[in-house]
Amino acid sequence: MAETIQGIQSRGVIACAKHYILNEQEHYRNSISVKIDDRTLHELYLWPFADAVRAGVGSVMCSYNKIEGLYSCENNWTTNYILKNELNFQGFGKYWEPSHVTMYSSLIWPLSCIRLGSAKDNARLGTQRA
Repeated sequence: MAETIQGIQSRGVIACAKHYILNEQEHYRNSISVKIDDRTLHELYLWPFADAVRAGVGSVMCSYNKIEGLYSCENNWTTNYILKNELNFQGFGKYWEPSHVTMYSSLIWPLSCIRLGSAKDNARLGTQRA
């Protein structure tokens, strides 16, 4: 993974690790809420993202699901405590679904969360920054 991330970024492109975290299923991905204990999260789900952060990945895209009732971009435990503090991630976060982001996101991803979408969406909604 490190070689891929470093290769992408050596060409002036920001690599993106996705979908952070607990993106377990496609069906009902926008409404499911995942409950997980800390040990399972660390031992089964976090290590690929830890490897990506160690390799210097520039961005992380949130998963679509909720974690403990909050959309992943808005979950303080997984973004601030684990990703930013524990893993020391210094890049920016990205999300796809504008319906998954509220004013709370600006507290977690201040000036760093960019909404991605189609050109039609961006023309209609504008590129949003939380």
